[in-house]
Amino acid sequence: MTKRVCTLILVAGMVIGLSAVTFAQQPTQTEIRNFDQYLDQHYDVRTDLTKNPNLVDDPNYLAKHPHLKAFLEQHPNTRQQLKQNPSAFLKSESGLQKAQDVNTPVTQSELRNWDAYLDKHQDVKADLAKNPNLVNDPTYVSKHPHLRDYLEKHPSTRQELRDNPSAFMNRENTYEKNETDQKPK
Repeated sequence: MTKRVCTLILVAGMVIGLSAVTFAQQPTQTEIRNFDQYLDQHYDVRTDLTKNPNLVDDPNYLAKHPHLKAFLEQHPNTRQQLKQNPSAFLKSESGLQKAQDVNTPVTQSELRNWDAYLDKHQDVKADLAKNPNLVNDPTYVSKHPHLRDYLEKHPSTRQELRDNPSAFMNRENTYEKNETDQKPK
């Protein structure tokens, strides 16, 4: 074979090899979805990693969050992706979270009512800001009878909160911000 043909074959092989490496380095939708579901259950970790994605590789942080360590051990591809480029992986997860938020059918009326409820019950608002999944915790709800009553009277809101508490709280935060921005100064 001529030198030119050999060079073309070599270049083609390198391109295919680099493409395979690049493809292998991209997180799959399943990995992103699994991590998103994990973060929906561990809002404190979501908050921490949003501020500092490199915590996924911090032994002290993992020691304080054994559930994250266990998740990463059960999902080695996710762990590898997070270690290689934590910001990019979390950006992918954030994109999925935003898509879920958009797909959650929440009416303005539900948001307005929920916002009014939270304005009257700042303790619940503070708790749910830290961990939206508390709304699905029977012990927490039983300690807040006004929350239980509200959820019983507003079944659509109750369902949205149960299905995806983080998305609903994100929508409420956006509603609250828009409401604040529109008030005369």
